[in-house]
This record gives sequence, C-alpha cells and structure tokens, in this order.
Amino acid sequence: MTVFAHTAPYPASPSELQDRTERMFARQAALGSGHAFVSCGADIDVAFVSPEQNPADLMHALLASGQVQQVVATTDMGQVGVPSSYRAAMNSEHASYWIAAIEKELQGLVSLNVWELVPAADMPSGANLMNCHFVFAVKRNSDGSIEKFKARLVADGNTQKYGVDFDRIFATVVKASTIRLALVLAAANDYNLSSIDIRQAYLHAHLKEYLYMRVPPGISAFDDRRRPLVCRLRRSLYGLKQAGREWGELFAKFLTDWGLSRSTVDTCLYVFRKGGELLWVLVYVDDALIVDNSAQLRKRFVDDLSKRFPTEDKGDLEWILNIHITRDRPQRSLSMSQELYVKDLLAKHAHALDVTSTRRFDSPLEEGTLLTDEDQPAVGSTAHNDMLEVRASYMKIVGGLLWLSTMTRPDIAYATTQLSRFLTNPGPSHYKAAIRVLIYLRGTPDRCLVFKPNRLMPFETYVDSSWESKFSCSGAMLFVRGCLFMWFVKTQRSVSLSSAEAEYFGAMLAAREVIFHRELFVDLMFALDGPTIIFTDSKSAIDMSYDPVAFKKTKHILRAAQFLRDLVAREVVLLRHVPGRVMLADLLTKAVARAIFTHLLTLLNEYSVKRLAYVPATATEAPATATEALAAPLPVGLWRAAMDTEAQGKFPAASPSLPPVPDDELQAALDRRARGCALPTDEVVLSHAVSRGVAPRSASDPEK
Repeated sequence: MTVFAHTAPYPASPSELQDRTERMFARQAALGSGHAFVSCGADIDVAFVSPEQNPADLMHALLASGQVQQVVATTDMGQVGVPSSYRAAMNSEHASYWIAAIEKELQGLVSLNVWELVPAADMPSGANLMNCHFVFAVKRNSDGSIEKFKARLVADGNTQKYGVDFDRIFATVVKASTIRLALVLAAANDYNLSSIDIRQAYLHAHLKEYLYMRVPPGISAFDDRRRPLVCRLRRSLYGLKQAGREWGELFAKFLTDWGLSRSTVDTCLYVFRKGGELLWVLVYVDDALIVDNSAQLRKRFVDDLSKRFPTEDKGDLEWILNIHITRDRPQRSLSMSQELYVKDLLAKHAHALDVTSTRRFDSPLEEGTLLTDEDQPAVGSTAHNDMLEVRASYMKIVGGLLWLSTMTRPDIAYATTQLSRFLTNPGPSHYKAAIRVLIYLRGTPDRCLVFKPNRLMPFETYVDSSWESKFSCSGAMLFVRGCLFMWFVKTQRSVSLSSAEAEYFGAMLAAREVIFHRELFVDLMFALDGPTIIFTDSKSAIDMSYDPVAFKKTKHILRAAQFLRDLVAREVVLLRHVPGRVMLADLLTKAVARAIFTHLLTLLNEYSVKRLAYVPATATEAPATATEALAAPLPVGLWRAAMDTEAQGKFPAASPSLPPVPDDELQAALDRRARGCALPTDEVVLSHAVSRGVAPRSASDPEK
C-alpha cells in the first residue's frame, strides 16, 4: 500500500505552483528512516509501507507528529480519473497530487540541465519552436492500489523537420515472446527473476541537434527584464522523434561496456555468462527484466548501473508492463495475469456496455463470424456519419485488446486481429463484434497464462490455416517444455487457390518463427537437439514439404514451397500430422463453435498445467526421455493424461472453471456436420461426443 501525507496547504493557483517549484529546485529528496519516506514536493510526501509494517500505525504516527494535515491511503481512493490536460489536472479533485507529480518532474528536468533558458530573440531565423505539454498517469501496484501519481513533460515532436531537427529515429524494445521464453526457462531452471526501472531515462541522452521549445507550465516564461524566454534543449526529452533512439544507444553502450553480449536476434536481449554464473537483461525502454542464477553477480551489475543512472531496484519480479507475475518456486510454476488491465479496460468503456446486464459469452466471437470490408460504410454516407460517434471508441477498444492478445490472452488473438483490419472505418457489425469481445472479457478477467515446464516436452509448434475466398488466415502456437510462449495470427497476402496451399503457406510462416526462436535459444546458450516438430492437420501440406508433389498447382508459390522444403531436407523442422480434433491453433484462425472453443481451451489449459506427457496409442508407459518423446507417433493432446495427483490444487488457475458442453449442443454440432455446414474443427466435437457416449446421427465419413 502507498500513503500520501499532506504536509502543507494545497496551492490555490498555478502561480503558487510556480513559486513553490522555484523554491523546491534547491531541495533534495529526503529519505526517512524506518518508513522509507521520500519527499515528492513541497506539500505531499509519499510513504511506501512494507508488508511487515502496519499501515494504521504509520498513519497514526504521521498525524500525531503535528506536521501532517491529512493522511490518505491509496486503497481508499477508488477509481481516479486521469486528466487529459494541465488545466484539467488543476481543476480535478486530486489536483494536489497532480501538482506534486508536476513538481517532481520539473525538479528532475532542472537538476539534469535538460534545457537552458535563452531569450526568444536569440533563436536562429527559421528555427522550429516546439510546444510542450504534460501527460498524466496513475501507476498502480499489483493489488490495484495506487503507487504514485505520475506527470511527464512531453515535447510536441510532430513539428520537427526531417534532416534539420532529426535524422534516424529507429528504436526497438524486447519482443513479447522473448520475455515469455525467458520466464519459462527461469521457471524450469529455478533462476532468480527481478526488475529495475531507470528514472527519467530519456533525459540522460545528449542531443546532437539544436532544438528549441516553449517554456513549460509552472516555470516563468520571462526574464527579469520581462523578455520572453524559450528552452534550448541540451538533452533528449520525451516526445522528440529521436528520443528513443538516443536513449537506446546510450543504454546499450553501458550494457556492452559492462560485459554483456547483445543478441543478434533480439537486440534488446543482453546475455552474460562466465563459468557457472548467468545474467540476462531484457530491456523495454526504461524497464529491464533481470534473470540470473547468482545474487552476487546481480548485485554487482545493479550497483554499477546505479552509479551511472538513477535506478529503482524493484526486487523480485511481481509486476512488469502492467502484467502481474505470480511464482511458485517449489513447484517450478509461474503465471502472467492482466486482470487489473482488463478491469481498467472495461471501466474505460463502461458507457458502451450494459453494466447492469449479467449476460456473458463463452467465446469472443459468434460461430462462423466473418468480418469483411463489405460491412464498412461508404465515406460520406449516412451510415458513415452515424458511426462517427463510436469510431474513436472502437479504435481505443481494439488498441486495448491488441495489448492483451499480444501478452497473455491468445484466446482473443483471432478476434482482435480481425477487428484491427477496420480501425479507420468500422461498420456496425465490427463495433458489435468488439463489444462482444469486451463482454467475453468481463466474464473471464482473471484468465492468466500459466507456465508449468515439463522436461519431457521439446520445442514444438501447432499451425493451422483457414481457407477463405479472398485472403486466408494462418495461426500458430509455439511451445517449449509444454509452455505456450509464442503465438501469432496473420492474414496471408495472396489468394490461395486451395486449402492445401493455404495450409502450406501457413506452415511456411510458422517455420519462419521457429527459425527465429531456435536462434534465440542459441543466444540464450540453450542447445536444441534435433528438429522442431510442426504439427498440422493437412496431409497435403506435409507431402508437399517433402517432395514437389502437385507441382503444377504450386508453381506460383515456388519460393515459399522451396523455403519450407529446404528446412525439412536439412531437418531443421519436420512436419507431422495431427487430427483436427486436437488442433490447438484452430483458436487462432476462425470463429469456432462455443463447444469447440471451450474444448480447445481446456486442452490448452491442460497442456500448461497438468503435466501431460507423450504416450503413444499402444504404449502403457510414458517415455523416459525427451528423445523418446520426440519419436512418439502421436503429439501432445492424444496422449494419456499423466497427471501428478500430488500437485493437484497447487498450480495457479489458468482460468475460471470452463462451462461443460451440454449433450444437446454436441449433437447439434454433429447435425451441422451431417448437413455439410459445420466448421472443419467440429471433428473435435465428434471425439468429445464419442468419449461421452453420444452417438452421431450421421457417419458419412468413416475415417472420423
């Protein structure tokens, strides 16, 4: 929990803020004993209460000191609106907190000499004078309480001119799949996990160009002679086009000089290994995830980093990138949850939901939903004008869903990918589908991504494609040690002339991801033995991967065909057939029936949580080694569930209890198959039905 202590009356106007800010520039952050008091400004102090302390005792002591006028616990503040402008912050009910945040930001900027104030008349003729503004945010702890109110001064870099104010601007962050892979390997090998934060990171990089900016609010814009002043920037500032690149190069130089090796595959991954000691640093702008097996090595690294940059050591990893990390080291398990992010997303768009309704959906999209550009209204039409009011809301909803589907929620990846195709001009059907996804999330906010590594399971991939009349959709899931760490949904760029072609092209896309992550394993110094198995439900795609069968029908995709065939010939990857009833990648390629979605999601949960092992159809014992597991004729999903009964109930839940599939719903899906209008993945329903004793009404396909 965090406690805010008001030690002086609230300012009544921005002019008082300016006076207090100027007085505050000389103050240093004061650290108190016992309660880790940190002064954030002239009127508000922040105390971080450790778990062993009693918050009530601290609050009572503050009030009894006679120097504190009011004490507020953030757990009692509820929902806090984030102002969109400086004026809105000054007029909000939490104005005192935003003022303190502004003061802290300005204090840091001035102490680092980010700019120098010069007369506006001294600007070169034709120089660009940028505006600036504050961006506000509320940073929360993993329990939902407020950690701090945050204000960031941002330059309006959109007015910068290429070749004059900036040159190269490329900057990158660590990939989401790299983060998840590091977490899987850390859980499997019991490595230490922690995180750090570089305070005001962009401000430490020096600029090569001369840039000018208007004086920010809270600082006098005139000198003693009442001449107007402007800021000539010395250091990088948030909002500048080159800011991310300048900071990235500066931080990368420090890491490599320290002794870390930069990955050639993911350039934001840094690796150090000497003897038996190991250290990984994964950089995401100013946040860094640290994986190590030596506390002394980590301490030496963080101490050296703190001497160069102001660093906040957050200790054991619990919260990173709005993701709550829960770890059970004795069980070698770890989970990633964005429950708080989901609830915030739902709260932001409560106006679009019927909050009094108890309706829920068990799948993100209705069975057979196909979103097309034919539903987009013509520009200038009445329908287009009617959608104008919800267009901005639609873009915000899809933006929030994209972050969820990228990090921890593969169950909404297909729906989100389809919705993102119509951001600039959504139609009523698109908006309705987006609202349905929100309602689905409202019923499953606590679903998390669970890693329970199994040493018997190798690196493997499931890939599937849906054949469409225009552009087909491909999706794949990559597993290592039984843990899903990478997935993608991609719309193919060309029209496929057959389902086999669509499946083959999807397998080629999956092979590209496999190659990338095999190289990533090498950079992480983990060797992979043997080829990576790619499971597909298309026998034609498998045949084409070995031999140029049906050459006349694949001449137009010759490069893609040869690429995959070469990988198979060199035994980098191998394609294996898996029945559609256990094709997990179906979740990523089509809007399946509720029964199928629930069944595949259950298989996915079991894959990660229940310690499933490879068991051939005729075997009575599970294979003892990963090599034997790799040679098993059937993939995970057809094996006998070798569940560790002693560990039941000890794993973090992958989702709330999935609803059972009624027999009549299974029978209805079988009827749709008999009429020839069922989705291809309905064969999983048949498998489920047979296991439950529900006889199909039609057996037109003896193989199934």
